[in-house]
Amino acid sequence: MPTEPDKKPPMHATVEELLDQLRGAWRFKWVALFVAWGVAIALWTVIFLIPNTYEAKARVFVDTGTTLSQATRGIGLADNVENQIERVREAILGTPELEKVANGTNLMAGALTSAEQQLVIDKLRKNLDITGRFAPGRGSAALFTITYKDPDRERAKQVVNKLLNTFVEGTLLDKNQGSQQAVQFLNQQILEYGHRLSATEQKLANFKKRNIGLLPSDQGDYFSRLQSDQQDLTQLQEKLYVAQREQAALAQELRSGQQFTTSASSAAPLSGAALDTEQQIQQDEQQLAQMLLQYTDKYPDVIALRETIKELKAREKTQMAAAQHGDVGAASALGLTANPVYQRLQEKYNAQQVTVASLEQEIADRRAEVAKLKSEMQIAPQVQAQFADLMRNYTVTQKQYNALLGRLDSTRLGQQAASTGTVKFQIIDPPMAQYTPVAPKRPRLIIVSLFAALAAGLGAAYLLHLLQPVFVSTRQLGAVTGLTVLGAVSLAWANRRRAERRRSIVLYACGMGGLVLLGLAVLVLHTHISNLVGDLRT
Repeated sequence: MPTEPDKKPPMHATVEELLDQLRGAWRFKWVALFVAWGVAIALWTVIFLIPNTYEAKARVFVDTGTTLSQATRGIGLADNVENQIERVREAILGTPELEKVANGTNLMAGALTSAEQQLVIDKLRKNLDITGRFAPGRGSAALFTITYKDPDRERAKQVVNKLLNTFVEGTLLDKNQGSQQAVQFLNQQILEYGHRLSATEQKLANFKKRNIGLLPSDQGDYFSRLQSDQQDLTQLQEKLYVAQREQAALAQELRSGQQFTTSASSAAPLSGAALDTEQQIQQDEQQLAQMLLQYTDKYPDVIALRETIKELKAREKTQMAAAQHGDVGAASALGLTANPVYQRLQEKYNAQQVTVASLEQEIADRRAEVAKLKSEMQIAPQVQAQFADLMRNYTVTQKQYNALLGRLDSTRLGQQAASTGTVKFQIIDPPMAQYTPVAPKRPRLIIVSLFAALAAGLGAAYLLHLLQPVFVSTRQLGAVTGLTVLGAVSLAWANRRRAERRRSIVLYACGMGGLVLLGLAVLVLHTHISNLVGDLRT
């Protein structure tokens, strides 16, 4: 019965398995060497056939915090130059702009169909890079870098130059177009709001004409006016009551007073007889008595004297009545003088009459105004509400119109400032390209290709080992058969076979060393040629 093989640690078994695989692959070492040489030469050939790629680059410094922009901040419209630059940057990477660049730099040569032209544009976009942006909250300046890679060095510079011009001019043009569009929009809005304002003013004027007397005045609205008039009417009535009381008191004093007094030469007070007329009457009566002693009643002189006495008495009566009614001439004819106290009372009474009449007229006018306001109570609130709505619309329209005018002035000022230079572009590095290509990285690829060739040779030898397996150790034999291998007989090499084996190993080492030396030679040759070409171009 076979015994189980001796168990070994897993790590040791793995190492032994790896060594067995290497021994098996070593049988095809010459195949591995030939494959490595072939792969290395093929890869190096491909590497040198890869066209060079040159990189053109330009750097521009953009500063939106110039002195002019700071001076016009808050006066003109707030233009977000950072967003404008970002829009221009995205527009440059768009198909229309790239198509212009491709047509201007002969990239479209040979692209006849739309599909071919689109491939050229996609390749241009892939090899193009625009880096740099404004850091939020960290200032108003940024450094932008435009990079393009192309097999033709001069064409790469042309592409970068066109892109740089488009970047600078596009930003300024976008800003100018934005300002022009803003001015055009504001002019249109101002025209529209101007028509609205004129229409609103006309409606307001017509409404005022139709509702004169029903609109709120400077003293207040309708209800305030009504309340004010009622309060004034109450105050006027109170004043009239006081004035009438004063007038009645003065009238009472006038009735109890004497309008005239006797002259200073007369000792008797006024008793109802006029002294001058009385004396003349007495003289005429004495003369009549004497004439009656001589003549009869039918005597003409007696009749005439009696008529005279009768007239004097009638005139005396008339003068007394006139004097009592304030006739100064009649009082003077009767020998009376005006009473100064009575005259002052009369003046106060006359003035009080004027005051009462004025108050009565004011009360009548105010009552008529209150009655008018009360009669308009049904329509006045509605009229005033309509008036308030018209005024509100007019105020809003006028405010918006004035705001648009101010915004238009600000926009024009900002446009003038922009044309003067609120954004500063400074080209740090003009479009330039190194004579040394940036791709492919041939030194690195040569070294990588050498290791890839060695790996390919090793892989080929291992693949042949897998296709033609043999037992290279007693461990493999025991593992496959499951039997215990008691021992192995080693091959006895003759001297001739040992010499051949040594020569084979030396030749193989020379082959491998030659491959490595060839790789180093290719690397040195490439470096020398690159330096020589660079020296010639400079």
